[in-house]
Amino acid sequence: MAVTVTGRSGDTTFDLIVVGLGAMGAAALYQAGRRGLRVLGIDRHHPPHTLGSTHAETRITRLAVGEGPQYLPFVARSHEIWRQLEHESGEALLHQCGGLIVTEERPVPGQRWRDFVVETDRIARSAGIDFAVLDGEHDRRVPAVLRGLAGKRIGHEPSAGLVMAERAVAVQLARAAELGAIVTTGERVTAVRPDATGVEVVTERGRHRAEHVVLSAGPWLPDLIGGGDAERLRVTRQAVFWFEVDDPDRYGADEFPFVMWIGGDDAEYLGVFPILAGTTPALKVLGEQFVTDTHPDTVDRTVAAGEIADFHRRLVEPRLVGVRPTCVKAEVCLYTNTPDDHFLIDRAPDSDRITIVSPCSGHGFKHSAALGEAIVEDLSTGRSALDLSPFGRHRFETGR
Repeated sequence: MAVTVTGRSGDTTFDLIVVGLGAMGAAALYQAGRRGLRVLGIDRHHPPHTLGSTHAETRITRLAVGEGPQYLPFVARSHEIWRQLEHESGEALLHQCGGLIVTEERPVPGQRWRDFVVETDRIARSAGIDFAVLDGEHDRRVPAVLRGLAGKRIGHEPSAGLVMAERAVAVQLARAAELGAIVTTGERVTAVRPDATGVEVVTERGRHRAEHVVLSAGPWLPDLIGGGDAERLRVTRQAVFWFEVDDPDRYGADEFPFVMWIGGDDAEYLGVFPILAGTTPALKVLGEQFVTDTHPDTVDRTVAAGEIADFHRRLVEPRLVGVRPTCVKAEVCLYTNTPDDHFLIDRAPDSDRITIVSPCSGHGFKHSAALGEAIVEDLSTGRSALDLSPFGRHRFETGR
């Protein structure tokens, strides 16, 4: 377990302070520990927790990333780091059960996912990643429990899979502490103040100084950074459901890949996650909504019976065989997105000693391990092996 320091007061000085210890913060803290940096990690809650974006047991990972070729090196390196962490900790983190993407044969113009199977296939071909556009719903790689596939385009990646979300955060925090990092939880940061010689981080309990600060507070990030960057970030409430199934083996990871079913509009999106040993013994499914903004301190975290019934009726029952309407668990997760749905990773406008990290929760987890490594490498040496420049704010300021 990570070392937790409470009640600390007075000035303490570090090479790096990481504010927010979800997927990105835990990765940065672990990588800083590996480099032998004097590093402090601070979180207002007790990660891994269920109040932000890094929870609900599992996250999808895909080597063929249809969101853009700039992401491919990060997800590939993240897979290597997950395997390294498995070796170091003895914990199973990465399950490569394969993945399916389902889209309309004729996508609706302006839909946020575009023709995602075709785009993923194009990117996979250019990078030499195994990805196949299937001939149809009767392909042996399409599970028999899927229905309603007539007129759909289907893509399959055998190397895709799931990462254990909370477990990955916990392992990285524990390893960081073993490597000398200080981890303090249940402590809220109230101010981050750069000056000529470093950065002062003020919390409810004391003050700390560092050469550099990484702000990776997820949906709480807008409150910390303010200005134009904060205005660009939207936080939205997402619901996750676990439904009983008639035959769990048919939805187990040995038989069933994850499914990203992209409908004609955002309200028709369905994510389906195979049942893994050691997780909730029910089928995890989720949708997406980008209509209503929220705040992590005021969001409605109750998933009402009507919301559950509506989701099952609209998206689950027409597409999945043998999934009962009985929901054994439901959680609220938060997405933090930029206007173009790409990451925002850049130095703060008023200080190059502060790095702002918002890897858009909707597709950020799969890249987080490598992003943490690249960010710490950049802060330590002035450059990183993987290119972070596509995620800078310049694209908003220049219109590119």
